[in-house]
Amino acid sequence: MNKGLMNSLAEQVAKISVLAGQTLRENYTGVVEVLSDKEKDIKLAADMDIEKLIVPALSDLKVAPILSEEGGGSVGSDHIGRRWIVDPLDGSMNFSRGIPIFSVSISLWNVDVPELGVIHDVVANDTYVGIPGRGAFLNGEPIHVSGIKDAGRAVLATGFPSGRDYGQESLTEFVGCVRTFKKVRLIGSAALSLAWVAAGRMDAYCEEDISLWDVAAGLALVAAAGGRFQMAHTKGFQYQVFAHNGWLKWSPLQQADNSA
Repeated sequence: MNKGLMNSLAEQVAKISVLAGQTLRENYTGVVEVLSDKEKDIKLAADMDIEKLIVPALSDLKVAPILSEEGGGSVGSDHIGRRWIVDPLDGSMNFSRGIPIFSVSISLWNVDVPELGVIHDVVANDTYVGIPGRGAFLNGEPIHVSGIKDAGRAVLATGFPSGRDYGQESLTEFVGCVRTFKKVRLIGSAALSLAWVAAGRMDAYCEEDISLWDVAAGLALVAAAGGRFQMAHTKGFQYQVFAHNGWLKWSPLQQADNSA
């Protein structure tokens, strides 16, 4: 896709994300309708309603089929070619408890290569846009990953996704991972964690058994902002993911680098 078309597409997707965020602020402040709350997962009416706003808008662009967390648009995990990957409300638990960290996440991938990532921080009203190879931006201003090279001085963003293995062996490996870093932060939104890596606020992100729609836009942002990432498929749409500023030499993964 040529530069002009991609820039135009990025503007349109950013507008869609901002509209979705505005709808969340105006219609759902103080109103939380829980559709399901099982084990470590929660689904809200807001998740479904925002998806119903985003999916038709993306469909109207006539660019690619849509993979969305709530299933309003779906393509298989073996899909070849471009596809939109959408998380209409990343940070549903935060949203349900009034924790002001949640986002709208939209990305375009071509097979396993990110081409565009847009994340709208709903509460801060900030919009992150990244096009790998062309740059990343926060509210139109350029952003870039940090320059920290030593994991012992770096801040790691991570989390405990609903689908991960909570067995003793897995958790022990997790501790071995996080203790390498100077500080660890869990904010409850994988998308914003990655956006903050892209903006240089954090230096790395690592999470196991995280769903593709949670990280797709953020990984595009990190790549666009000068960072790198690795992914290892675990099951279904879930992956082990490590993203960083491109300077850190440490990695929990031995997989090929997926960065553009």
